Amino acid sequence: MSTATAERGSERKRHRRTTDEEASNWTLGQSFNAGQRSEPVRTGGEEDRSSDLPPPPPFISKLPAAVANVEDVRSYLHSKRVTNYLVGSTLGEGSFAKVKEGFHVLVGEKVAVKIIDKKKAQKDSYVNKNFRREAKLLQMVHHPNILQLLEVVETDNSYYLITELCSGGELMEHIYKERQLSEEETRRYMRQMVSAVDHMHRAGIIHRDLKVENLLLDTQGTVKIIDFGLSNEEFTLDEGQRVHCSTQCGSPAYAAPELLGHKYYGPEVDIWSLGVNMYAMLTGCLPYTVEPFNITALHAKMLENKMNPIPSNLSPECTDLLHGLLTSDPASRIKMPAIMSHPWIAANGSSTLKPHPYPNKLSANDINEDIVEHMVHVLKLKEREEEVTAELLTDRACALSAVYYLLQARLDSMHVS
Repeated sequence: MSTATAERGSERKRHRRTTDEEASNWTLGQSFNAGQRSEPVRTGGEEDRSSDLPPPPPFISKLPAAVANVEDVRSYLHSKRVTNYLVGSTLGEGSFAKVKEGFHVLVGEKVAVKIIDKKKAQKDSYVNKNFRREAKLLQMVHHPNILQLLEVVETDNSYYLITELCSGGELMEHIYKERQLSEEETRRYMRQMVSAVDHMHRAGIIHRDLKVENLLLDTQGTVKIIDFGLSNEEFTLDEGQRVHCSTQCGSPAYAAPELLGHKYYGPEVDIWSLGVNMYAMLTGCLPYTVEPFNITALHAKMLENKMNPIPSNLSPECTDLLHGLLTSDPASRIKMPAIMSHPWIAANGSSTLKPHPYPNKLSANDINEDIVEHMVHVLKLKEREEEVTAELLTDRACALSAVYYLLQARLDSMHVS
């Protein structure tokens, strides 16, 4: 595993850093560059006639009112404020982190706020060393089926990851409600997941914890892969040498046999997990189970290919892909190009999956000029539009890019509806 010591300094320089007291008392007037503008210089002996000039006409945003207008922030129930975010109700909680709903006061859009308690993280050497890695990895990928990181804020006691909010619930809840999904619905989710996993693999990232609990749905029913807390780059440095990962992590029921066996492994572990998720969607069960639970017994069952029965009503193409994904030998396991062109993936009028662009960075031609104008002339985040554009092109998750992406998301959702 690689250490985060070298990364830590650069991460702190890149991300906004403030104290907890400042984070709680931050006001709208303190946002971004407010208060930084200098007064115009007046030359000696020249009479100031600026008061005789008519005031400039107010800037009218080109964005639709439904996008530009912000509801009264006083109506949003919250426990505290962190920079531009009101922190609201708890969505989930773990040993070292909580996920809460948040509200961006400049945009009026809800977000998810993952809060890592740095003092609690210090009690676990692995977590303390790696908790900043999730933000680093998320900034390497931009895909419609991977949770979008908007901003990172760090205080003395907490580390905040601000992401898009997925309001459609967990895929696991949907499977539980339906008991099992049809091949057609499973195919739709699998196409999205395969495209996203292929994208992260081409970025050199292994997720290592792909499970239905880490698959959320947005309001359109689109899958979003979340929780990169256990993810890592495919190769790590060990005494200067590039080596594959070997850490045993993730959920045993979704973990590949080579990961459970403490062997060096690569992106093939995520392909195995895709198979477990596909089986879970189609059957409402897991492909490998042991009672009572025992990791050694579970691992042995995987190596012996003693999978739970595949329902006989599934199509031959579906069964073939399941067997390919859940092949115990990683060298023989189906590879990503074969998955993307598999007959089951392309069935019922669906096309062969094409790789999503990587790297998928924002270009100057992609930037919405109306949003940039709104950010400069209405929100007063910068003096000039060129400054906003230059910041966005750095492809860095920061306060300015968060405003841009939230406005763009609001605009897109209005067009869809």
